[in-house]
Amino acid sequence: MNKHRNKDRRFSIVEMVLLGFAAPALMGGGFIHAWLKNSQVEVVKDIRKTELRISDHEGAINNLQVKIEQKLNIYQIRDDLARAGSQLVIAPASAVKKILPFSSRGINETPRTPDLAQVRP
Repeated sequence: MNKHRNKDRRFSIVEMVLLGFAAPALMGGGFIHAWLKNSQVEVVKDIRKTELRISDHEGAINNLQVKIEQKLNIYQIRDDLARAGSQLVIAPASAVKKILPFSSRGINETPRTPDLAQVRP
């Protein structure tokens, strides 16, 4: 028993061949794993940038909607027109005429001015 213990251990041909195949395969797997992890990190960074851009755009859209609502506020429009000294007047709903976009009149024919465009004396 002690005779085998003191003997130098050497690798057999089969073990060397297996080591020759296993080492490059494991190294290649490590490189591929590192490359995939790096690309995964890049994708996460791109997703965060895109989410940030989306949230910025949502904020800009909300701000724009608020500005549009302020501009379309009927009381604000009336006050602005009164301050500007405009001659526009309030038209009753019964005076509004519905004009279809595709009518029978010709393309070159100029439409008549509706009664709503007249200024109250």
